[in-house]
Amino acid sequence: MNLIWILIPIIIIVNLLLQSFFNSSKDFSELIRSELTKHKLEFISSNYPGIFKVGPFKKFEIDIKPQINHGAIQYEKTYYRIVKLKDRKGKIKEVWTKIDTTWFAKTKIEFKPSLDKIKK
Repeated sequence: MNLIWILIPIIIIVNLLLQSFFNSSKDFSELIRSELTKHKLEFISSNYPGIFKVGPFKKFEIDIKPQINHGAIQYEKTYYRIVKLKDRKGKIKEVWTKIDTTWFAKTKIEFKPSLDKIKK
């Protein structure tokens, strides 16, 4: 019984470290670049902010996925990036990006501050 209480925190820590490693290696630059191009902004770079860092986005959760809902497997994953971009005036700005991915739906991307506010 005591061994279980020792193993559970170790498993959780290893899981968080592995998630951090895999999250940081995901490349979303093409997705981000296409969204910025729609708003006539220029992509410079994107960086993984680190584990547990979500910037101005309020929701943070530790997911153990995939999960089964109503007999179907559902996979959802949220990634965060700090994006450097150049506006129309040539000024370099920094925005936080939240990228929601799922298996059967289009990937959603959200910027804070909003790209509409930056391009003015």
